[in-house]
Amino acid sequence: MQIGITIASEPFFRGVIPMDYEQAQSQMHKLVAWTETNDADQNRNEADTRLHLIDQLIFDCLNWRREDVHVEETFEGTYTDYSFLSPRRLVIEAKREGIYFELPVGLFKSVCKIKTLTESHKGIDAAVRQAMHYCQDRSIPLGAVSNGHQMIAFLGSRSDGIPPIDGTCLVFYSLNDMASQFRLLWDNLSRDGVEAYKLHSTLRSEGVQPPPEKLSSRIANYPGFKNRNPFQTQLKILGELFIEDVVRAPQLQKDFLENCYAQSGALSQYATISKQILQARYSTLFERELAGPSLEAVTTKGGLSDSFVDDVLAASLKRRAIVLLGDVGVGKSIFIQHLITISASELFDNALALYVDFGKEPALAEDLEGFVLKSCAFQLRTNHEIDIEENGFVRGVYHSDLARFKKGIWGGLASTDASAFSEKEIEFLDTSMKDRAAHLRACLTHISKARRRQIVIFLDNVDQRPEEFQDRVFLIGQSLAETWPATVFISLRPSTFNRSRSKGSLAAYQPRVFTISPPRVDQVINLRLRFVLNYLRNTGNFASLGPTFSLRSPTLVRYIEVLLESFKRSRPLVQFIDELSGGNTRRALDFLLTFIGSGHVNAEKILSIADEHGHYNIPIHEFMRAVIYGDFDHYDPAGSPIANVFDISSPDGREHFLLPNILAFVDRTGRFEQEGFVEAKRVHEFCQDMAFFPSQIEAALKRAVAARLLDPSPLYNEAPSIAFRITTAGAYSYRELPHFFSYLDAMTVDTPIVDREFRAEIRDCDKVDQRLQRGEWFRKYLDKEHQALNGKAFAFDWPAADKYLQEDISAIRLRRKD
Repeated sequence: MQIGITIASEPFFRGVIPMDYEQAQSQMHKLVAWTETNDADQNRNEADTRLHLIDQLIFDCLNWRREDVHVEETFEGTYTDYSFLSPRRLVIEAKREGIYFELPVGLFKSVCKIKTLTESHKGIDAAVRQAMHYCQDRSIPLGAVSNGHQMIAFLGSRSDGIPPIDGTCLVFYSLNDMASQFRLLWDNLSRDGVEAYKLHSTLRSEGVQPPPEKLSSRIANYPGFKNRNPFQTQLKILGELFIEDVVRAPQLQKDFLENCYAQSGALSQYATISKQILQARYSTLFERELAGPSLEAVTTKGGLSDSFVDDVLAASLKRRAIVLLGDVGVGKSIFIQHLITISASELFDNALALYVDFGKEPALAEDLEGFVLKSCAFQLRTNHEIDIEENGFVRGVYHSDLARFKKGIWGGLASTDASAFSEKEIEFLDTSMKDRAAHLRACLTHISKARRRQIVIFLDNVDQRPEEFQDRVFLIGQSLAETWPATVFISLRPSTFNRSRSKGSLAAYQPRVFTISPPRVDQVINLRLRFVLNYLRNTGNFASLGPTFSLRSPTLVRYIEVLLESFKRSRPLVQFIDELSGGNTRRALDFLLTFIGSGHVNAEKILSIADEHGHYNIPIHEFMRAVIYGDFDHYDPAGSPIANVFDISSPDGREHFLLPNILAFVDRTGRFEQEGFVEAKRVHEFCQDMAFFPSQIEAALKRAVAARLLDPSPLYNEAPSIAFRITTAGAYSYRELPHFFSYLDAMTVDTPIVDREFRAEIRDCDKVDQRLQRGEWFRKYLDKEHQALNGKAFAFDWPAADKYLQEDISAIRLRRKD
């Protein structure tokens, strides 16, 4: 038999994907016409049926790409005729052409009960159940059977408690029926329709039903605000004042930079993920994603890189901006300040530095150029005592222009009418100054040549503004670099840089790019606390806060001493901050400030014990509780930096362990992959082998990326994720957090309980003994739901975590008795 079907001498099956709905519909009518003229063979075997009919239907009429379709895929000794997408979302079981669906007389509904069809025909019953068996084994949501002329499509596996065989199905009685109802066929079984789960709504099912309400929905005034007593309130104010605000005082800046700056690029000493992945994340800084411009670390073990120093000196000659690239909170701003004041002070001694901060200073997107010009002029006047409108300075700037002016048409007035000539000269200078950009450029050129000073301009915190704003600032910066006698630095996040490079203003340029990696968090905290403590011990007098401002706080001094001693002694405490901040020093300091003065911490007890015994080691659970809850009475996922790994998207109790298993799988597998990335396809296959639906997997991955537990690849654009990599926060969230009652207790209000009996026992309570009992119920509930995963290969070891959790609960009970 000749392979290939022809219609009017034109091959019907070309393997070309229809470009749109109309072309696909036309192909459907061609298939109908071909079968009407080739209907002599009504008893094709299964292979012929697939080749002549079902293949045409799938590829030419329903827009499926060949790479999306897998044929005769084996699984545990069985195989599917067709399976679609990765993760798998649809299987089609092919039957030979002679097996027709025998329908009850007068039944022509497109949607009917599955048993209406299966009870009347044993062959169809066997085919449907076989397809459902494939679906249920691999958690594939959609199934279908077809003989080439007819099609039955249904929900192959469900999580709403209804057996799939008791559900409804979508029926097409013939190819003519498919052609006449092509919109219905297309919407439900085309590639786009399957990806959108359209069949669920067609069959009046939501597919994956929502989980039960969380305990938080039954708590009045959730999440509530945690009250502080006067002592805690005072500590909170003092902590913010001395740890956050005072270090910004201009008079203390040099002292602060000398004593508190932590070198970037040092790898964490506490991270549970591999050093290889950390190195890939921070030192090479995404070269895999940001191909094109050369990327180089701004610092080496010996300090500033030689290339960076050379570029500072020569960038103005190269006429291109220098981009400082670093993630949120890695310290781009403090690097710039340290560069000017400390590490490259010899370069800036004879340089004129202008710093424009788009994070603090207001700027309207409508007049960004005016804002930059005004800011530079202001700094020249206040920081460098150069007034670009002062008469003598202006005349010096335009000295050669004035000489030319005197030789011009008004030059004769100089000897005949000096007053009139002076007016004309002033008019000339006024006209020159009205173009603010040209005037400032002329001023800087004059300063550079006459005073032999290098001009360096920093445009900082641009990435805190919207994308369009950032693009416009970069264009301004590049224009300054091209037309002004200045070295121009622009600090950006990698996400901003990559997005703008691919489709924004950066696409037209090849800037010089240096990367800034985060410092070690434990060093940052230690240096910051010691800096503040020394000032509090020695003077307590900060003139920068006002001429009469003086404050001595023995309480805060003692509290910071306790913190310093605890961070020195407690590896778990430092690890908690280091791992969950993920290299973001700003977030790490926020953790510290959250703890100082927290309403969830008995600060008076801490100081009392410290005074009585000479020391107090802050336990990890005490610090953890303050960070998890923040200012609230109850855990609020929208306001907490800690993610709930037990949350679910469906009424399937097994799903409590889906996200921890994803994190564990990516962590374990990524150790053997380049830069730690694991293909999304492998993640989906692992989860589907545990019998989770694609919708559940996608919901868990979305939460993981949003909570920064996983890094997606591509890292810095909106393309679909093709791979995932564990973060330090992700590793800590599944390895360590489930061991602590403090974590379990907080997550109880945010986790849906699918078992009615357990849900009735898990209530809102505030006393410790009641919460311990509630925690036991929650722990036992998780044990019960985990048993449903028996027989599946999983990566997250809940029984081991449960053992640590029981020990923690027992230890708390013992402390309660003492």
